[in-house]
Amino acid sequence: MFEIASLVGASESASDRAEELFQQHRRQIFRQTDQLFARLMLFQWVACIIIALVVSPRTWDGASSQVHIHVWSAILIGGAISLFPVWMTRVWPGAVATRHVIAVAQMLMSALLIGLTGGRIETHFHVFGSLVVLSFYRDWRVLVPATIVVALDHFLRGIYLPYSVYGVLSASPWRSIEHAGWVIFENVFLVICCFRSIREMRFIANRTAALEASDQRSRQLFDDAPIGMAVVALDDQQFKQVNARFAEMVGYSEQELMTRTPLDITHPEDLAESQRLVKEMLHGTERCCVEKRYLRKSGDILWATRTACIIRDKDGNARDFLIMVEDITERKRAEEAVREGQRKLEAALETNQLIMDNSQDVICTIDESGRFVTINEASETMWGFSPDELIGRRYMELVHPDDRPATEKAAAEILETGKLADFVNRYVRKDGSVVSVLWSASWSATKKKLFCVAHDVTQRTRIEAALRDAKEEADRANHAKSEFLSRMSHELRTPLNAILGFGQLLERQNPTAQQRSRVEHIMSAGRHLLNLINEVLDLSRIEAGHLQLSVEPVAVEDVLEEALDLMRPLAADRALQLVVDARLSEDLFVLADRQRLKQVLLNLLTNAVKYTPIRGRIAVSVQHSGSTTTRIVVTDTGAGIATEKLARLFTPFDRLDVEPSGVEGTGLGLALCQRLMHAMAGEIGVESAPGKGSAFWIELPAVDSPLKALPRNRKQAVDDVSMEAAGKILYIEDNLSNLTLVEEMLGEQPGIELLTAMRGGLGLELARRHSPDLILLDLHLPDLRGHEVLARLRQDEITRDIPVVVISADATARQIQRLMAAGARSYLTKPLDIGEFFRVIDEVMRSRLRQPEAAVA
Repeated sequence: MFEIASLVGASESASDRAEELFQQHRRQIFRQTDQLFARLMLFQWVACIIIALVVSPRTWDGASSQVHIHVWSAILIGGAISLFPVWMTRVWPGAVATRHVIAVAQMLMSALLIGLTGGRIETHFHVFGSLVVLSFYRDWRVLVPATIVVALDHFLRGIYLPYSVYGVLSASPWRSIEHAGWVIFENVFLVICCFRSIREMRFIANRTAALEASDQRSRQLFDDAPIGMAVVALDDQQFKQVNARFAEMVGYSEQELMTRTPLDITHPEDLAESQRLVKEMLHGTERCCVEKRYLRKSGDILWATRTACIIRDKDGNARDFLIMVEDITERKRAEEAVREGQRKLEAALETNQLIMDNSQDVICTIDESGRFVTINEASETMWGFSPDELIGRRYMELVHPDDRPATEKAAAEILETGKLADFVNRYVRKDGSVVSVLWSASWSATKKKLFCVAHDVTQRTRIEAALRDAKEEADRANHAKSEFLSRMSHELRTPLNAILGFGQLLERQNPTAQQRSRVEHIMSAGRHLLNLINEVLDLSRIEAGHLQLSVEPVAVEDVLEEALDLMRPLAADRALQLVVDARLSEDLFVLADRQRLKQVLLNLLTNAVKYTPIRGRIAVSVQHSGSTTTRIVVTDTGAGIATEKLARLFTPFDRLDVEPSGVEGTGLGLALCQRLMHAMAGEIGVESAPGKGSAFWIELPAVDSPLKALPRNRKQAVDDVSMEAAGKILYIEDNLSNLTLVEEMLGEQPGIELLTAMRGGLGLELARRHSPDLILLDLHLPDLRGHEVLARLRQDEITRDIPVVVISADATARQIQRLMAAGARSYLTKPLDIGEFFRVIDEVMRSRLRQPEAAVA
């Protein structure tokens, strides 16, 4: 339907164009004929004047004469007749009125000429000639007014002035009718000629319109073609015409291509072939098609299929080349990609075959019935069977009888999951020996095959078994060591208790100077032995993984102040300067176990005091390593440590050959510090050089202050949890920042009285003295462990019914279950969730308050 509409539209367009051309041609004829008559009118006017002057220039009356009236008629009447039509040809050329005025004027000019010659018969032919010239308009209608003017002129003058028209004094009216008949007779032929001429004009217009439409279609097909097209001259072989697609393909503008030849943009490697094809076409080949390369303006290569043919004129003479170019660059790239893929595939297959042939592992395929389909040569090395012996045989026949159930289970699993990895079973070799095999396999549901790789792990299995035996032996030895250390601790602490106890009694009995010196030696040796026992036990707990830590935000300022307060007397005894290089921020917190961090700092400070000469200097500084870690540095002015000894610094019992110096020590302190720091996700290190002192540093994760967890409007936050219970709460916690946090949180509760204790023993005493409604208990305390405090609270008659809520950073399920079983009412983990904290306290205290009411009821 669309094609029919397109054809109808094209036909209407051609008809309109033909009509336009026809009218254009007519207007051109009208204008040209107007100009012809304009010149003719002027010529006839001049001719009339000349004829009048020749025929009768003067008239005589006796001896006197004057200009003949014919002369004046030729000048005046001829000018009137001629000038007006000439003026109209200038003003309205081609107009209908102009044609008809010219027709009338021409006939009047004929009548004037006839009158000037006295009606001579020769001048009557001017009428017939004028009608012929008027037919040049190819408009029969202009003959009508001309004929009327001729007939009227002859009829009227034939009656009234016969001499002026016929040259006689009287004439019959039939003579005028005869003359008009001859005019009409000529008009008939002239009208026929006009119609025939108009038909020829329409035929020419229709043909021209058809040619234009055909040329337009050809031009449109050329310009809008989806492939590149170009016309090339035969002589100089330059481009004469190119379409937009071809210009786009090669990257040149149409104007740039007009100054080039196809060979100019041909790839150098294709030039010879292109020149050969051009010569063949010039010598008779009508058409050729070839794949070639063009060079784009950018320098890129354009692969194209070029079809060329010769354009001939109507006589069959060669005129131009027509080339049609189709871009096949993407196809060439795809073909190259396919070829590259094929090369890679062939290389992969070759590599795969090499792997199969040279692999030490067995590579095989097994069908769904469990039989070998393909297998490589490694089977003979691993199992003693050649591939020919195994193909078609069930693999289960080679599996060790004890491993067949596990192998069948693994086979069923791979059919469900599609993959199997790290499965080990034992195969029986051809010679009867047993080999351990590690399998990796995948199942193809489409091909119904298992693709398997088997690796001999016999040696590895033996080594792993040996390692397991060695580990078990080491575990037994470690357990025995722990048992030994525990018993030694008990066996050594018992006599030490007596030694230190009686030594202290001796100090209180006012001994003599000599006795006091001996007692001090006893006490010093006893304390040294006690420290050694404690350090050995701590080291043993860390290595056994039994060390309990409470890792939580710790205020660096508080821990440092406590450690420095303990060390200042020792530093003063040796006249040492013990300073902090900069004022510490109250908001500086690290993630650590408070007691263990304090233990590490005391150890570092103690070493600094021991190994710094009298009147030396010890400085403590805090550095921020970005926003994630905080570094605490203890710097001394001691003798320093040689570089080659730094690697031994954290080895247990290695004192770096300082025994002759007389400084007491066990060589365990720094080793214990290193393990404690690693247990708290921290680091410890040293920078030292002989004669320049040492700088020991520890690094821990930096955290925000727990107080920042509080909302700005604490009262609103408390109101949001709707806490209604009131009473007395005891919080046993050694971390000052945690104490401050809970104090801030409970500060907006007017009905809550908070008691605090930073040691377990003090907490037990406050619990017996004040009988609080709730006890909040931290697990890591400096004097007693949290579970021990909980056990004593439950054993005491006064405190056994007080509910205890444990607050700890240890969130392991095992720890929570152990303490809940020991009698804790609830367990909260750090960092605290404020809403959960208030909910638990409110719930526990309300249940506590309901117990007396129930007893009274």
